[in-house]
Amino acid sequence: MAEETTAPAPVSRARDSKHDTIALLVGAAGWLVPGLGHALLKMWGRAIICFVTVGVLVWVGAGMRGNLFTSRGNDAFDSLGYIADLGTGSFYLVARSLETNGPDVSHADGDYGTRFLATAGVFNLLAALHAYEAARGCKA
Repeated sequence: MAEETTAPAPVSRARDSKHDTIALLVGAAGWLVPGLGHALLKMWGRAIICFVTVGVLVWVGAGMRGNLFTSRGNDAFDSLGYIADLGTGSFYLVARSLETNGPDVSHADGDYGTRFLATAGVFNLLAALHAYEAARGCKA
C-alpha cells in the first residue's frame, strides 16, 4: 500500500498581506495607547492590565520627578532612555505635561522615577509586540 501525501493548500498572498497589515495596525495601536492592541483582539484582561500598569508607572515616575529623555541626547544611554520613554506611546505626552517643575535626579526619588518611566515604556513595547504576535496567530 502506498501512502497518499497531500500537499498543503496554497495560501493566498493577498490574504497573508491583509492579515499582516491588520497585525501591524494592532501592534501600532497597542503602542500608541497602552492596552488598545489587546482590546482590539478582545483580550480584555491583558488590555486593562497593560493600560493600568503603564499609566501607574508613568504617573508615579513623573510624580517622583523622574527624567524624561529627549531626542537631543548626549550619548548612547540618553538615546536608549529616549527610546524607552517613547515606548509609552501617548503616555509620553502625559508624562511631559505632568513634569511641570522639570526632573530632579539629584535625589533618589527622581532617580527611581526615571527608572519607572523607562520601565513603563519597555513594558508597553513588549505588550504591543505581544498584541502584534497574537494578531498574527502566533501567540494567545
